[in-house]
Amino acid sequence: MQRRKSTKGNARSKAWQSMRILRRFTIPDLCRTSGAGLNNLQRYLRQLLIHGFVAEVGEYKGGRPGSARNYRLVRDNGPNHPVYCDKCDQPLTAKECRPKEADND
Repeated sequence: MQRRKSTKGNARSKAWQSMRILRRFTIPDLCRTSGAGLNNLQRYLRQLLIHGFVAEVGEYKGGRPGSARNYRLVRDNGPNHPVYCDKCDQPLTAKECRPKEADND
């Protein structure tokens, strides 16, 4: 199976660049800085959360005007946005991250 490379200039690439610069961010922050759509960013962040690239910060209290979940970048893999998880060696679209077990032979 051939691995797909990350493409430069698309919405997720721009969002990844914004995450690397901001380090702590909300989805509205990423919408403003990257120009990506809300639904696209929500799906992308969900994938990054599953594979441990980002983490939620603090306690979220919904229903308040101007409140949004806060995230922080945990694993920075460089300028190209991740397409595959380096822990489980699966694409980010995988529903769960199952880290590979090290061979003890």
